[in-house]
Amino acid sequence: MADFPPLETRRLHLRAIEAGDLEFVYRHFSDPLVNRYLLDEMPVSTRAQAQAIIEFYTAPGEKPYNRWVILQKSDERAIGTCGYHKWQKAHRRAEIGFDLEESSWNQGLMTEALRAVLQLGFESMHLNRVEALVYPENRASLRLLEKLGFQKEGLLRQYFRQGDVSIDHWLLSLLRAEWVQA
Repeated sequence: MADFPPLETRRLHLRAIEAGDLEFVYRHFSDPLVNRYLLDEMPVSTRAQAQAIIEFYTAPGEKPYNRWVILQKSDERAIGTCGYHKWQKAHRRAEIGFDLEESSWNQGLMTEALRAVLQLGFESMHLNRVEALVYPENRASLRLLEKLGFQKEGLLRQYFRQGDVSIDHWLLSLLRAEWVQA
């Protein structure tokens, strides 16, 4: 986990997902509001599915991905997750992903968490480019990313499949040269 150390902000602790997070992962990813814009194995409907997520992220070995659990410093309660996916060291790029429980929306918490994650990415992971893929309907995530300096590069038409439906996604990116830590 040397590539993905714990992070701290004014109001948050970010730490790697761990075996003891089963109840949080189950509760969080079974929430329809949390997983509304997530793909892959979401939504989680069983603890076995939640356990599989934990095992994926905690498996030994060097990985091109990670997931931090976001904890409020005030009570150490887990409120969301964020992380990097598809880290390509040779090309100095990675994809960022994030999710937050509804009771923590509109408080600037994810902005705070992602600033720390981006700082790590650009300064320690030596990323030159961070990408994000976002549902066009996910206006909150689009606003957040644009606030952080991400730019829309284009609409990826019918980029993902969910069941029998093809889904568009915006491709956004932030380059190291554009990163301004506020």
